[in-house]
Amino acid sequence: MRIKEIFEARLEPDYDFLAQVEEIVDDALEEYAEFLQDNNDKDDIDELEEFLNSNNYDELPIEFITDHNPRKDPDEWISAAADWDPKEGKSVRVFLHAKNLEGVYGPQTFKKILMRMLAHETIHWNQYDKFDPEVLNTYKSGYMKGVEKKNAGGTERDLMRMYLRDPHELMAYAHDLADEMKDNTDNPEDALRNPEKYIKELPVYQRFRQSFPKDAKQIKQLMKYTADYFKR
Repeated sequence: MRIKEIFEARLEPDYDFLAQVEEIVDDALEEYAEFLQDNNDKDDIDELEEFLNSNNYDELPIEFITDHNPRKDPDEWISAAADWDPKEGKSVRVFLHAKNLEGVYGPQTFKKILMRMLAHETIHWNQYDKFDPEVLNTYKSGYMKGVEKKNAGGTERDLMRMYLRDPHELMAYAHDLADEMKDNTDNPEDALRNPEKYIKELPVYQRFRQSFPKDAKQIKQLMKYTADYFKR
């Protein structure tokens, strides 16, 4: 299949996988709540990681990893990365940014952020399925190209622009943006029509606008996908 054909229509997240992960998360958060009661409400993100991984009884291809390094964005609680290996298949790693979670952790917000992030990553999984494995094995993502450009003397902005213009990311972020419009705004339909008006409530849209002008083709494609997901 040609790369162009992959992006002619939006792809959905892996809902079966998400439903199974949600059970893991619910059980782990319940155990962690009990841990906090016994620990004077003092966070230990390594314990949260242990609860999440130990509840993965069916050995789903997901791993939770605690990261104690400081993050540039203090509001970044978690991050995730979808992987594909010709032998192991698809997997996803979730990084728990301990310094940002400690003291501000909230289970419902944590779960919402996590599940939205995993929806994003499993859209990438479904994109991988459309590739010839031989092509995918050598395919360079926008992020990889951005890193190469930065290492060759480019800037962080160069990296971000190459990352966000990747058709894979445009599609996956559009799913995130559709959910943000429904969760973060009082008038989601108006937000879809006038995202500039709601930019402060739409972190995904704001992120793209920091890299591209509002009439850029990347913004137009983002909004096209967003409208498709919004109506799903």
